[in-house]
Amino acid sequence: MKKILYITTVSRTINAFLVPHIEMLIREGCTVDCACCIDNEVDSRLINNGVNIFNISFTRNPLDVKNMKAFKQLIKIQEKNKYDIIHVHTPVAALYGRLLKVKFPRLKTIYTVHGFHFHKGAPILNWCIYYPIERIMANFTDSIVTMNSEDYERARKFNIKETYNTNGVGVNLALYHPDSFDKNEIRRKLYLKENEFIILMIAEINKNKNHIQMIDAVEILKKRGIKVNVLCAGDGPLFEDIRKHIENRGLDQSIQMLGFRTDIPELIAACDIGILMSHREGLPRNIMELMACKKPVIGTNIRGIRDIIKNGQNGYIVEVGNFTETANKIQNLYENKELLNNMKINSFDSVQKYDIDKVVLNLKEFYVKREGSI
Repeated sequence: MKKILYITTVSRTINAFLVPHIEMLIREGCTVDCACCIDNEVDSRLINNGVNIFNISFTRNPLDVKNMKAFKQLIKIQEKNKYDIIHVHTPVAALYGRLLKVKFPRLKTIYTVHGFHFHKGAPILNWCIYYPIERIMANFTDSIVTMNSEDYERARKFNIKETYNTNGVGVNLALYHPDSFDKNEIRRKLYLKENEFIILMIAEINKNKNHIQMIDAVEILKKRGIKVNVLCAGDGPLFEDIRKHIENRGLDQSIQMLGFRTDIPELIAACDIGILMSHREGLPRNIMELMACKKPVIGTNIRGIRDIIKNGQNGYIVEVGNFTETANKIQNLYENKELLNNMKINSFDSVQKYDIDKVVLNLKEFYVKREGSI
């Protein structure tokens, strides 16, 4: 029976992505504990399964000296519990978690990359900070798991013993199945008209998610006499700035800022298409959720997004910053119902490989392959 320690920078990562993974390992007879900075109460399913949660003093800055305290805490935890494997997620936790191998050379380390901070088009500062760290830490990594093709090709050059690519962390596609909802009934509940063309953007309101490109595209469509209604689900540091920007542009009747929502499946069912204009992504789960409900998605031409969206088949790829092209693609789907319906079918078919059950099975096979058994 293996003893495994999952390490993440904050507990939100565990709650959002890793609970089914940990539950699978427990079912297979492993002992699994978690170490993280507890910024949200940890999912009760883990507590009920006997998972110990260690509160670690991580900060998000990998060079912050306060993280040395976190590293010392990890050393004490490993000395006491003698884990066979540590499975690290997120850059800061991955850095200090893998450093345990210096003191415990027989400890096996697995690193799941949710999206390298250095990538094509990333700021130079990201390359200066995070790329050298990953090059060095490759020496303390037994296996690395990536979620998109660009990260996979990058990781292969680090000369790590084992490099794998997987279909993300998985999504419970059943929660978004199109047969689970009455689109028109949900629209009535949301005070939306049945014949409106609804676009849904599920994204934190921050600089990376690039709401400005969507806003500029909607303004072009308005000038063309094309009426669309965009629902923005999400909160974030730029919420008020974006809301005021929309109001100042006279688009507050076309773009609704909904804030944080707990009814994402219903919002998805109510919309016609999704949109994501990010500068950086790992493998965006919100696109998978949309496609699980037969919604085509328009996304930017960046790693992660272009792994899911096949241009012209289940959505469209547009360049970052090209709001005219974005408007044109929205107009294509607005005007061509046959195209829209074909993309709906393709979206549903293409997203099936990301189902949580398949991803968890792949994780199990990964552990069995490298460990012989778990």
